[in-house]
Amino acid sequence: MGQRHRGLLRRAFAWLWACVGWLRVSLSNLVFLLLLVVVFFTLFSERLPQVPDGAALVIDPSGAVVEQLSFVDPLANLFGRGQQGERETLLRDLVEAVRHAKDDRRIAMIVLATDALAGAGITKIADMAAELDAFRATGRKVVAVGDAFTQEQYLLATQADEIWMHPLGSVELSGYASYRNYYAGVLQKLRIDLHVFRAGTFKSAFEFLERSDMSDADRLATGELLREVWSAFTAIVTDRRHLPPEAADQYANRIDTILERHAGDAGAAALEYGFIDALKSRAAIDKALKEMVGADRDGNVNSLGFRDYLAAVRPSFDLAQERKQPAVGVIVASGMILDGEQPAGTVGGETLARLIDGAATDAQVAALVLRVDSPGGSAFASEIIREALLEFRATGKPLVVSMGSVAASGGYWIAAPADEIWAAPTTITGSIGVLSAFPSFARALGELGIHNDGVATTRSAGGLDPSRELSPQMRKVMELANAYTYRRFMEIVAEGRGMPVERVAELAEGRVWTGAQAEANGLVDHLGNLDDAIAAAARLATLDTWRTRWIEEPRSLAAQLLARLSLTPQSLLARLAGGMAAGIALDEPARALATALRTPGAQYALCSACVPL
Repeated sequence: MGQRHRGLLRRAFAWLWACVGWLRVSLSNLVFLLLLVVVFFTLFSERLPQVPDGAALVIDPSGAVVEQLSFVDPLANLFGRGQQGERETLLRDLVEAVRHAKDDRRIAMIVLATDALAGAGITKIADMAAELDAFRATGRKVVAVGDAFTQEQYLLATQADEIWMHPLGSVELSGYASYRNYYAGVLQKLRIDLHVFRAGTFKSAFEFLERSDMSDADRLATGELLREVWSAFTAIVTDRRHLPPEAADQYANRIDTILERHAGDAGAAALEYGFIDALKSRAAIDKALKEMVGADRDGNVNSLGFRDYLAAVRPSFDLAQERKQPAVGVIVASGMILDGEQPAGTVGGETLARLIDGAATDAQVAALVLRVDSPGGSAFASEIIREALLEFRATGKPLVVSMGSVAASGGYWIAAPADEIWAAPTTITGSIGVLSAFPSFARALGELGIHNDGVATTRSAGGLDPSRELSPQMRKVMELANAYTYRRFMEIVAEGRGMPVERVAELAEGRVWTGAQAEANGLVDHLGNLDDAIAAAARLATLDTWRTRWIEEPRSLAAQLLARLSLTPQSLLARLAGGMAAGIALDEPARALATALRTPGAQYALCSACVPL
């Protein structure tokens, strides 16, 4: 009797617990559904920003101006582990906003607010300058304002009719430099042996891990490149500001004596030398802008930020596009070239090849422009992309490459098969060469009392184990593999450019060229921007009318919703796994080296010094 009562009691508790579980799951699902309803209501009930009449359009890029936004885990930002604020601004958003404002009579003027701009490069600023010139040609004014101006901020500011700066501000004109730390001494003390195999005299990636100073070849090539780009920079500044050709150079070289003459007042010095038009406090700038465009109902300057402006005007001109028109597709290859699938902001061999394959089979895509903004990376991934481009060309559709700030090494590898290559005069390209690296920690481990030993069936088995010394056999294997890949790289360029391999060899050796130099040497067909390349693709496809279509990785509805909720599948998995470790911020070359060393012996067509200038 007692046992039966206990059995009934257990069943009752089991039933009760099942009810609690069902209720818990039901409530969780209900909360989730309510959350979805709130999110969808919020998304679809948002009112579009209004464009006031006679407004100032504020172009205020924040962070780096890029060809493609990098993937950032929203959950990292949500929990304070990401960088605050926007760290990147899409170049085509800036271009599109100014271009549309040119034909929008509601926009009375443009204000360039540069304080949050972290970097853009001379090539991207030139793209923006072309649109600003078109806007100014309509008779409307462009004014640049800032507390102070870094070198790149100032280059953008020179595209304005007037430049206003805070009285305590300064204009940084210091020129370009390439200094870095060299770690050969540290690696020697740590007993780490780094074996680097390079094909190309000027291939300087990994050099800072091998040496204690800059090599003569790197000093020569880098010096020439910096002087070429600085010359272009000063020409733009002096032309825009109507100054003598030597004005910027003299200001940079004599800044100490100039400031001494002005008792340290950098603002007064910049004004006297003609680099700015007025010194104005924030209140004075606010007042001056109100006099030009008036104030809104809240008493603020009658203005609209470019992000809100795009949100307001994009639906109208997107719907106005004739969908039946043939399209010139544009695919962006921005960042390091890496093997496999990669997120936005890097170039995955498989990811990009899939986009190219899609364009090849899309009947609406009549031609393709590949926009390259990359210092290169994996030679294998570069070849996977090139093969996809050859398959695209086999369809009979034209292929045009447009080079951004950088299209070097692997970036040039994937550009080689194009029908036409377009570059800006200041694009950094070339760097035709190959390198690989193998780190050996055998001596370092030995100092700790750790020794590697074992048996193998062949001489080469275990040859690329970083805990062992690199054998003479494997050294020879890597040297031969590098030499072959370099030879193949030159053959690819020769085939694509229709020039003898011997001529390519003269231009190779890892040497970096500006776009202007590359055009003179036959590595580039024409100088121009992305719009010029798109027009060229349309011409090759014999299109009288066309639309531009950006071809990007599609995101599922679920992924878009999670992104709006500041959640991604990756971030959710990381949370479940407890992956809350803080990341280590590394500069681009260091990240590139870390990537390369994950696969000892892998071959890289990489220009680590090719950063946008």
